[in-house]
Amino acid sequence: MRKLVISRFRNAGTKMRMRFRTILVVVFAVLAACSTGRTDCGQPSASTWKMFDRRLGMFVHWGIYSVGGWHEQEQMRRGIPRDEYAKCAERFTAERFSADAFVDVAESLGADYIVFTAKHHDGFCMWDTKTTDWKVTNTPARRDVLKELAKACRRRGMKLGLYYSNPDWHHPNAHNEKSTHQILMELGDVPDMEKYIAYVKAQVTELLTNYGEIVCFFWDIPPRIDCPEMDVLVRRLQPGIMVNDRGWGNKATCDYSTPERDYKWDTQSERHIEACDAIGVQSWGYRANEDYHTYGYLTRKIDHFLSTGANLLLNVGPKADGTIPEEARRIMADVGKWYAKVRDSYRDVKTVTDVKLATAPNAIMTRRGNALFVHFPKGLDATGLDMRPLSMIPEKVTLLNTGATLNARVELMPWNAGSFMHDTLHVWGIPANELSNECVVIRLEFKNYCVQAQEESR
Repeated sequence: MRKLVISRFRNAGTKMRMRFRTILVVVFAVLAACSTGRTDCGQPSASTWKMFDRRLGMFVHWGIYSVGGWHEQEQMRRGIPRDEYAKCAERFTAERFSADAFVDVAESLGADYIVFTAKHHDGFCMWDTKTTDWKVTNTPARRDVLKELAKACRRRGMKLGLYYSNPDWHHPNAHNEKSTHQILMELGDVPDMEKYIAYVKAQVTELLTNYGEIVCFFWDIPPRIDCPEMDVLVRRLQPGIMVNDRGWGNKATCDYSTPERDYKWDTQSERHIEACDAIGVQSWGYRANEDYHTYGYLTRKIDHFLSTGANLLLNVGPKADGTIPEEARRIMADVGKWYAKVRDSYRDVKTVTDVKLATAPNAIMTRRGNALFVHFPKGLDATGLDMRPLSMIPEKVTLLNTGATLNARVELMPWNAGSFMHDTLHVWGIPANELSNECVVIRLEFKNYCVQAQEESR
């Protein structure tokens, strides 16, 4: 078709040929944009939402800040001059780094994807970039650690996403008064957003061209500058990629929101959510004297987000030698054992909104066919449940945490007596005390699940 059209203009003048070629380039560019899986500039097609079938991911904050073992924002929080902070690169060895070991930890958690910090606020690049000398291959490590991780993920079927910080404390043109997480300028700095944006585009092009499939792109710290061509570039380089909401004026065109740490668990969002938290309380990066979240906290937080349809990234911070601390590995594995038992309650389910248990108002319910899953992200108050307004007997009730079958029958409960004489489903025999430090999930299997319109007890 293209040859036929061009042949019709073969005898036209040079200007006409050039104009036609330009039109063709534009047409093919539009077709390429349409092939990215986007139905328009704001909404991805159904195929790209597969990221939200994967549900649990592992976040990795690793950079030269691990040398200090204090915090990933040590340069800013301790007011360290740039030249002094640069010495950290001289002690970044990654001598014991194994990409497969990273994947091992992710698999022990039950994660289906890893999000890796390609560049954090200090501007240090964890790949062999051509845009700057401030990179991992110029440290004693002499390794492109991102390349090794990307290969390991592909080989083992682990999906890979990338984190990229918009602030850059090393680049002389990056200072942005409109943004947060900025440090004091130093001698030689000349703020120039046009030059810095060109730098970011060059780095993004490397990251999304040289490391295989990247399933999601995690911008961090919105620059509060509109640059719509930034996400256009991302999507052109990686068709079908998911982009978060912390980019260059992309709140209207992003795919998902990325709340972190102290996000209100009961807040609803119109977008898909990928929440993130770290197993460490004080730092996302490696901290030598870290305080770790409890097993109960981590399992309850994971359950809350996954049971309401969101994803969650759980973060670890490797040491400068490339190893993940033993305590961190143990925590991830322990959480993974719990997750393996309850994972079925998040698979192909929808959050149930037509039933709210009168005696367990904090419970969250999900459903798949005739199976109803009851989640308790805020803990259990008793060893049994008066599941008003449900009054149908399930074929089986299973405590997913242990695999045990629980007792269940429909009966008149004392709290139902009086003016509200309604039978209700009673489930009992839950070892609530033994499971007080983990999130409990119960599966009820009905022959024919349906919602019975009943007046709830007061």
